[in-house]
Parts: sequence; C-alpha cells; structure tokens
Amino acid sequence: MKRLLFLLALPFALEAAPVLDAKTLPLVPRYELAAAQVLKAQQAVNDKRGQPLQFAVGVPTDLQLTEGRWDDMDANTARWRLRLSSADALSLNLQLADVKLPPSAQLWLYDTGGRVVQGPYTQKNISKDGRLWTAATPGAESVLELHLARSEVSAAKLRILEVNHGFRPVLPAMTSGKSGSCNIDVVCPEGDGWRDEIRSVARITINGQLLCTGQLINNVRQDLTTPYFITADHCQVGESATPADSVVFYWNYLTSACGGTPDGGLGQNQSGSTFIADDSRSDFTLVQLSQIPPPEFKVYYAGWNVGGSAPQSGVSIHHPAGNEKRISVYDSPATASDVVVSGVPVQAWQVRWARGVTEQGSSGGGLWDQNHQLVGVLSGGDSSCENPGGSDYYGRLNVAWTANPTPDGQLKAHLDPDNSGKTTLAGRDPTVAVPGMGSDSGSGVLLGGGALDLFALLTLLVFRRARRA
Repeated sequence: MKRLLFLLALPFALEAAPVLDAKTLPLVPRYELAAAQVLKAQQAVNDKRGQPLQFAVGVPTDLQLTEGRWDDMDANTARWRLRLSSADALSLNLQLADVKLPPSAQLWLYDTGGRVVQGPYTQKNISKDGRLWTAATPGAESVLELHLARSEVSAAKLRILEVNHGFRPVLPAMTSGKSGSCNIDVVCPEGDGWRDEIRSVARITINGQLLCTGQLINNVRQDLTTPYFITADHCQVGESATPADSVVFYWNYLTSACGGTPDGGLGQNQSGSTFIADDSRSDFTLVQLSQIPPPEFKVYYAGWNVGGSAPQSGVSIHHPAGNEKRISVYDSPATASDVVVSGVPVQAWQVRWARGVTEQGSSGGGLWDQNHQLVGVLSGGDSSCENPGGSDYYGRLNVAWTANPTPDGQLKAHLDPDNSGKTTLAGRDPTVAVPGMGSDSGSGVLLGGGALDLFALLTLLVFRRARRA
C-alpha cells in the first residue's frame, strides 16, 4: 500500500510529491556503506569542549545516476531512485557533487519508513560549484529520488560524493539524546521576554557531520535582502573541509512544552551559504544564506551592540548537544576576559549563569544584553549541569567589529557598509515595517530542503483545490 510522505514542497510541486512505493522499492538498487569504514571514521572522533559537536562520520563514495533504477511514473515523467544504507546509523545525510538538474527536476531524500522527506531540491538549491548537502533523515536506510520530464533525462547529472553516518541521537524522537536536565527549554517562562530573539537562532550542521548554533543578524540598511548569519569561528564554517555551502540551517527546532520530551521538528530547514568574514581572536564567522528564509519560518534578525560596554544581564539562546533550543539566563555583569579556544586566544565576555548552562553544540549561540542586543557568540567554557557555577566565554562583537583591516576579517564592512558610525542597532522582524523602509514580509522565498507538518501540507492542498473550483 502506498503512503503519502510529509514534505516541504513548493506549491506548484505538490502533485509531484514522492510517494512511498513499497511495491517496487525492493527492486531499487541498494548501496551499503562498509562497516569497517564507518568504524575507522568513528574511532577518529575527538570530542572536546570548545569544538563543534560531531554527530556523524563521512564515508566517501562515488555513486552516479547509472547506479540507481529508472522507471516511468507516467507518459511524461521519469523517476530515478537509489537506496543508501549503513548498519546501525541513527541518521543519514548526503554530500552531492557535479549536480545538474534541468528545469523540471526535483530531488528528495527520505527514510524508508516514510517518516521524513527532505526536499524538493531543485537547481536553485545547488551551489555555483554544483554541490549540495542534504538535511538528515532518520534511521539506517534512506532513498534518494529524482523526478523529471522524460525529455530532460539526458541533461540530469549528480554524484553522491559522501554518505554521512549519524552515530549520535540528534533527530526528533530520539529521547536519549536530550541535553542536560538543567537546561531550560525556550518555551519555558524564562523565554517569555525573548520571543523575537529566539526566532533568530538556528541549529546548524556543517559538512553533514558537525553541529553548532548561530543566529540571523540585522544590518544598518535593514533591507533584509542580505540574510547574514553569525556563528563561532571555531565551528570551522568556511574551511576547505567544511565549506560554507555545506551548512544546513534548521529553524524553530524547539520542544512543544516546558520541560517536555524532545519532540521538536527539524522540517523547517534550508541548505547552503556563502562565506563572508571571520576572525579567530573574536571567534566569529559571518556567512550569507543562499536564500532568504521563507515567510512561514517567521525568523527574526537580531540587533546588536558593538560599543564595548559590559552587558549587565541577559540571556544566551543555543542548541546544546544539537537538541531543541534552550535559554540560559545571567543576572550579574559579564566581564572582559581572554580565553584560549583550540589554541587561539579569544577576547571574550565571561558569563556566569543564574539559570541554565551550555554544552557542546551550543557553540556560536548568541549572548544578548539587557537591551536585547547581541554582544557575543559562544566560544567555550566549563559550565554544565554537573558544574552550573562554571564560566562560559563569548567572543566579543565589539572586537569583531573592526578586528582586521580587510573586509573578510571584520563585521563592520558588512553590517554597516555605508559607514554610518552606529554602534547599536535594534533587531528586525521581516513582517513589521520600519519607518521609511516599508515591510519586507513578502521578500521571502520558499525553498527546498525541509518538511512541512501535515496540517500545513493539507492546508496547501485544500487551497489548491479551492482555486480550481
């Protein structure tokens, strides 16, 4: 029996949604990762505070369209599928290269249990170098599926360059993966005064293997056409092995209840970014998202303060252990302090928490002051549920502002390109007009790489049928 899968789909593509074809799936070729390769990769994992959390290991492959199975969905539409398997994997995601998708082509990755579909990915989601990193699907086996017009089959091309085997429970419903019990869900009362800032924060994966946190950040022009995103330099975004186009951004990943089970959804995601700037001394990396987050994600662009005055109180918002979004609260002034991260001295704000802590995976999460302005990004520290009185250190934005004379080593050239001289800026809700600028609520575009919940999917289907009536 065929079963419709949940997916994030462009409205015009709903009728082309992939269907779990249980009858013919056994006929689809299956590629299995060698257990010895996975084990060798896992043995090289080195967990260390002040480093991005590694949740998966990569196994090189070189699989092309010749490896899978082609069939016809109808007289005009061709379908290609390939099963990918890795014993005991908790999740799978892919690195694709040499991707060329003709205008009609749509690509999906989904688990064989039909729980999660990631896509559709189209040529708009492919980097200028022909690369794509997919979002993750749960379990030890996934299906890569391509739909396109039969007349365009010869124009399609892709290579599966690497399959990432997830060995940590970082997807929803993996209850053993919840971060320390002293962490505070953002839906708890502690988050009530910070709802806008919470919407700016995303969990990110880098190269399909590493986890960090970061946030959208406003710029002085407030035009929202340049979606800048800031995280920690030690998260390695933009390095040769972890390029910026490998980043997948997961929005609104949070629990439904305060102190509840880890039931957040990772369907609201998007793939790809471009490196803009970084600096190791202030431990920041700035990237630009490949596409503006769609309106239904309801994101927020964080404001900032680069004046250098010590924050008196505030919060940090982050994804400890890569799990649902948490909030930590401080009610005493931070102090300027230096800390060594990965052998590099970082000029940081030292913070002690009144409530909550941070963990690996929280790296890059923002520090907000009493005025709801971003003043730093998490570099490291020793706070934990076992050591709640420990200190955490946040690379200082006032240092990052003009850290280096060249644009690729500072924030100012990008967040204040007109040299206005501003040292503080309020956050920006894309749906709310700024005097003299108007509302940009319609500027978002819906993009591949996610999964709508069932309600949203049915709503869109009903809307389409109503339009035809």
